[in-house]
Amino acid sequence: MLPSLRSHEEYLDFVSEKLINVPIPEAHKDVVDKLKLLNLTPLRLLFIPLYCLSLGRIGFAPEDLFRCFIAMVFCGITSPTEWVLDYLSDKSGFYAIICGFLPCDTPSVGCLYDFMRRILSLPKYCREHHLRQKRKRLTKKEKKQLKEDKEKVTKRHVRIVSKLAKRFARIAQNNEKIVLPDAEEMVNEIINLCCVSESQRRKLLDTENLNVAGDGSKLGTHSKRYGKKICQCSQRNCACPRFYNDKSASIGYDAYHDTFIFGDNFYQLCSFSCQNNYELPIYLMMATGARHDAPLGMFAMHRATQVFGYNVENACFDAAHDATEFYMLGKDDWETNFFIPLNSTNSGNVKNLPMAYIDAEGIPHCQASYEMYYAGHCKDRDRIKWRCPIKASKKLASLKCDFIAECSPSQYGRVVYTHPKDNPRLYPAIPRNSHKWQHYYDKRTSVERVFKREKNDFKLTAFRTRCQERMLFYALLTAMAVHVEAWMRQDK
Repeated sequence: MLPSLRSHEEYLDFVSEKLINVPIPEAHKDVVDKLKLLNLTPLRLLFIPLYCLSLGRIGFAPEDLFRCFIAMVFCGITSPTEWVLDYLSDKSGFYAIICGFLPCDTPSVGCLYDFMRRILSLPKYCREHHLRQKRKRLTKKEKKQLKEDKEKVTKRHVRIVSKLAKRFARIAQNNEKIVLPDAEEMVNEIINLCCVSESQRRKLLDTENLNVAGDGSKLGTHSKRYGKKICQCSQRNCACPRFYNDKSASIGYDAYHDTFIFGDNFYQLCSFSCQNNYELPIYLMMATGARHDAPLGMFAMHRATQVFGYNVENACFDAAHDATEFYMLGKDDWETNFFIPLNSTNSGNVKNLPMAYIDAEGIPHCQASYEMYYAGHCKDRDRIKWRCPIKASKKLASLKCDFIAECSPSQYGRVVYTHPKDNPRLYPAIPRNSHKWQHYYDKRTSVERVFKREKNDFKLTAFRTRCQERMLFYALLTAMAVHVEAWMRQDK
């Protein structure tokens, strides 16, 4: 049963009153100021459907339990068991008070895990659901071949981006309801209510005109890759079913570390600004480790724009997201300008317009083999204008050309057009050789810096869990910590 709601102002008064004669640890003296900035009162509206309002004993306030997890992350602790036994039970009562509890009345380890299970809608544990056939061990030759042959895919995943694009177009055309996994929906509702709204109020981001960068990162799971043997067979490598603690984990290739990782793929969208240096996560999702970044980027953009109403104006992704259907969705459904470099492994997918002298990046070349000068995007006809480089730019006026009289007698020079609607991947509205394109694409590394903050500074990789939903919950805690520290830097 839910207790009565305590406002954020009442929480601040409670902490100020109880900490008067309590010694504050030197290592965690800034945790109090960080928790005071985070208003968790809006979470009560999300948690009301998860509790019974008339039966049962009065439990701990869900806002205080959630604040307890946030304080654990700020203190650098990655185990709820260690947090409860060594910190909440501290005789001074400092850690209990900053979470909103009295030192004599703190939650147990089971209470924290039950709260996590409740808000993530985790099913009850059933051992039979974790039994499956043993995974086939890859030989060194197979691992090397799999690593070298990046284009090798199964029949199930052929043109997966195209299939997803058709599904999203059908959903938009028929006004179908977009169904999210329970854990993913709850996690993004929490970060939207408590962090994104406050960051927008502080003018650190603008949800009406967002600039985002998206990418995925592999997270290893605390579970055995080939399962645990439960049969009584004398053979070591028998064909009997094995027990897998993390049934949703799979083997995926981590290109950054050049290795295979057994675990999950953590994907997120982060906002960036050209006016300030604040880089903040706005949408989080977790998938199996073998999932490629391109479909995850489509899911993240589709759900962020259609479910949570974010208006993404510009989006930066790496070359793994280079797919024609991805550009089509951004142009037709999301109204987003994409900044994605061409993938070198996809160099054969170049469909030029019936026009000579156009290179693989969509830049026209004149008869003298010079790149033509970018002269802007015509919105009324949705086409890109290119001019003669000698007559359009003073810096290039010294170039020698034997065809300048035959090309165009006009002083304005030769003009050609490319049409993004024919191939938005090859001919984006903002050409890849322009300064504007490079200016925005330089911000793509913002998502890498956010990953560094979450994984190294807030120790996301140190959480020992065997559940994909719990790993997403811990990722939520670290993402909220990134927002809170940005508020502190702004206040200072």
